[in-house]
Amino acid sequence: DGDGDGDSSSNDNNNNSAVKSLHEGEQLLILIDGTWAEARRMIMQSKRLMASCQQIQFTADYNSIYDVVRKEPEKHCISTLEACAHALTLLEPEDVIAREAKRYLEGSMQFMVDTKVNVYKSRNPEPRFTRPGTKIYAKNKRRNEIKEQLFKKQKE
Repeated sequence: DGDGDGDSSSNDNNNNSAVKSLHEGEQLLILIDGTWAEARRMIMQSKRLMASCQQIQFTADYNSIYDVVRKEPEKHCISTLEACAHALTLLEPEDVIAREAKRYLEGSMQFMVDTKVNVYKSRNPEPRFTRPGTKIYAKNKRRNEIKEQLFKKQKE
């Protein structure tokens, strides 16, 4: 995933030179996919693999397509599929097939997100993301209204 840590300008400079050196030979793109915790664990348990790979990080210049259905840990974080699409165009900026693959990957992601949102809306007409305590507040408000009505009748 596009998890950039630290100073973005120094990361960008380092990544630009790393990407340029990758253009010189054949490339193998390895993506770590899973939840953020799972991905970190896989990286920590794959020290030999990580030592033999050149790590490239980038920050997203856009909001994740997936933000609608899940909350990323940081604003610059994007899904693995989006990271793959972005990486393809960074590694192969002049390649028409890479740009087309990016378009298809992002289109597939958008279709999945739209489908997920529509299915969720049809099953649960309430908004998915509400402020913490909103539902509890509504329940308590109704309880208090009922209590007021009951005690009002008892006083009469």
